[in-house]
Amino acid sequence: MIDPTFGGLLHVEINREPKLSRIDNLFVLITQSDKHKLSLGGDLQKLVSRAIEEAEFEGRPDESVTLIGKDPKRITLIGIGPLDKITLRSLRAALLSVAKLARKNRQKSIAVTFPYSIAGLTPRQLTRSLADLLGNSDYKYDAYLSPKPDEKPIAIDCTLIPTPDLDAKAVRRISEEAATITEAVRTVRDLGNGPGNLITPTKIAERASEVAKETGIKCTIYDRKQIEKMKMGGLLAVNRGSGEEPRFILLEYSPKNAKKTICLVGKGITFDSGGISLKPGERMEEMKFDMCGAAAVIGSMQAVANLALPYKLIGLIPSTDNMPSGTAYKPGDIITMMSGKTVEIVNTDAEGRMILGDALHYAGTFKPDHLIDFATLTGACVIALGGEASGLFSNDTELARKLIESGERVGERLWRLPEWDEYKEHIRSEWADMKNSGGRWAGATTAALFLKEFVDCPSWAHIDIAGTAWAEHETSRDPKGATGVGVRLIVDFLESL
Repeated sequence: MIDPTFGGLLHVEINREPKLSRIDNLFVLITQSDKHKLSLGGDLQKLVSRAIEEAEFEGRPDESVTLIGKDPKRITLIGIGPLDKITLRSLRAALLSVAKLARKNRQKSIAVTFPYSIAGLTPRQLTRSLADLLGNSDYKYDAYLSPKPDEKPIAIDCTLIPTPDLDAKAVRRISEEAATITEAVRTVRDLGNGPGNLITPTKIAERASEVAKETGIKCTIYDRKQIEKMKMGGLLAVNRGSGEEPRFILLEYSPKNAKKTICLVGKGITFDSGGISLKPGERMEEMKFDMCGAAAVIGSMQAVANLALPYKLIGLIPSTDNMPSGTAYKPGDIITMMSGKTVEIVNTDAEGRMILGDALHYAGTFKPDHLIDFATLTGACVIALGGEASGLFSNDTELARKLIESGERVGERLWRLPEWDEYKEHIRSEWADMKNSGGRWAGATTAALFLKEFVDCPSWAHIDIAGTAWAEHETSRDPKGATGVGVRLIVDFLESL
């Protein structure tokens, strides 16, 4: 097992009628223009409305106030701005502040309510997302920090009070689904935050195997000799400089009467030094996050299997680190990929596309209806979009539309970028079928076009998560480190099919 996090002791349950006398603090997220148009039941509606009046609360995003009461002991009103501007991303920030306040004040029992609806989200979708985001709001990766003797962590019981339009049966089902998604997102974050000396290709394979056993899905792990027999030239080339063996991981979730087959591919570079084309030393430690695509696939498989969604889901993970050594692949080399196509190496730091090329070709053997890959692929995508959206490239407009809509619903934005054939000139080689890098210009697009050369599926999407897989520093929505991106997107996408 991967070492679990010590932090994150916030347990969430959904309850329409909690006993307020047991609540240390009731947190109410209040909008600016619709602060009196609450959707709460009976006495709770009166209680919150009275608190708003007494505090003369406006609901501005910079406004919060705590009132002392009896049942509950405290009511904290948090302003979140105009309702028509509210998204799950802004709610995520508000919920993170709730968790911080509760922990700072050592409140062991809290309740949270957002007594409104959001356009485009059903009550079920909104409530499930709120419960999931609350479950992750207290996440902290401190597995390798020595606990301070004077700081004993407290467990926090958090009750999410939904709007009244959900019956008890729906609430129970949503609670189970939200807990499943929360757990899967934490799997991604724990893997991403783990140090590169411990989260090796072998360890990723072991974690994938553990998830498979826990969820009842099939897991096949290929070692170097088997990878050699499969002629995965891209994966083997990148691995040549490493002291760690590569792994190729196949996960298969196959429910009866599956409606469609979807393949997920995740980049599993456990540490990226750049190889012979060595990266600058500054912030190189962040290259442990270069396997977040692989983590997203493992977490997505975990969530989909536990939710028993009616689709056959195949997860493919090529994994190695990228290190410089006397045996490392080098600029000028020509590599024969699994597909038989040849690649001239012009930059060994363009390694992710090399291992993904083999995995994408292999994915074609499953004849998937949709093929989606996740990869922390290019700095160019970070320059274009920052950390606010993942880059999306697709040969299928309908697939792109569905993924963008799912991203908006769950708060994981996607922005479509071009994969026009005109850009192929950048990766044309005089010595091989293509080069592994097109240089500085349109870097995210030329990387996507390289991947496209190995895709045999009419409905493919490449999602570049280089800017969204981890936060360089704490933000209003996330602590520093892995964000868990990908799981919520895939679950919503499959549910929308």
